[in-house]
Amino acid sequence: MAVQLLETWLLKEQAKIQQNYRELNQKPLKEPDILFIGDSIIEYYPLQELLLTDQYMVNRGIRGYKTDLLRENLDAHIFGQAVDKIFLLIGTNDIGKEMPLSETIDNMSIILQEMVRLLPLAQIKLVSVLPVNEGETYKGTVYIRTNQKIQTLNQAYHELAQGMMNVEFINVFESLLGEDGQLKPAYTTDGLHLTIEGYRVLSKALQKGNLTNPSREKTIFRRIF
Repeated sequence: MAVQLLETWLLKEQAKIQQNYRELNQKPLKEPDILFIGDSIIEYYPLQELLLTDQYMVNRGIRGYKTDLLRENLDAHIFGQAVDKIFLLIGTNDIGKEMPLSETIDNMSIILQEMVRLLPLAQIKLVSVLPVNEGETYKGTVYIRTNQKIQTLNQAYHELAQGMMNVEFINVFESLLGEDGQLKPAYTTDGLHLTIEGYRVLSKALQKGNLTNPSREKTIFRRIF
């Protein structure tokens, strides 16, 4: 009963955020150069404080998101006519809700295809799902997620990205690991979500991955990071 109540509450919260995003997308004061899209890892990401760029970044993350919800509500997350880059990080909740891998990949394939169709000049950065800490302390939050399952999903993401135009897989998984192969305790609040220190490490990894990407020809070249 408690689980059902929590699920109902979460769906209502997600719907509210989706509606807020849709309304904001209609009349933005400024159109985005960079979009960050995903689940709570993105929603709670202090982008402005940790990523130095003169480009305008917009956060379109939603807590508890799975790939099926993003697929069904992509219009709430995508907007703007001159988006340069999209950073997409989602998938840990698919694992947590026991969604079959094939279904996650089907959803992600459609999401990426639609992004390319809507924003054909944008570079899409498919970010690896982050590791978790499987220690007993975090069992209540991490639940059935394991780093083995996450790496299986990340490998599938990598293979998917390789076959698509303007899509690049950025692997940040190992940058957040401790010596024991788990998400480093200093980087996490609950075995799943990140501390500010964790976000600092993630930011460095994203910056490094972005700098190694092939540049796209533009009329005016704008350095991202």
